[in-house]
Amino acid sequence: MNPCKHLDYDGEYTNCEIVEIPGFSCRVRHWRRGSIWTDGPLNEGNPRNVQFCKLRGRIKGIFQCYNSGEMSCYEALPMSKNARGDPRLEEIDDE
Repeated sequence: MNPCKHLDYDGEYTNCEIVEIPGFSCRVRHWRRGSIWTDGPLNEGNPRNVQFCKLRGRIKGIFQCYNSGEMSCYEALPMSKNARGDPRLEEIDDE
């Protein structure tokens, strides 16, 4: 399991927050969208937990961008930037 280098955690998305999920061998983060995106008759069925990709835009799920073969555009983030305990995890730069 390794995140894609195209995942976007630097963007400014209205009424969204970054959430980290503990317990994985790598850092797993996603965006949790607020009620303006998910509640109400015009937003019915919109996912709350998503990824934002610098290549594809919004992805309706969390883990598709963490496993090889699930998305055709997947390119693994170099392991040195993903290993637990690496201080660079606080600020992951694009390659």
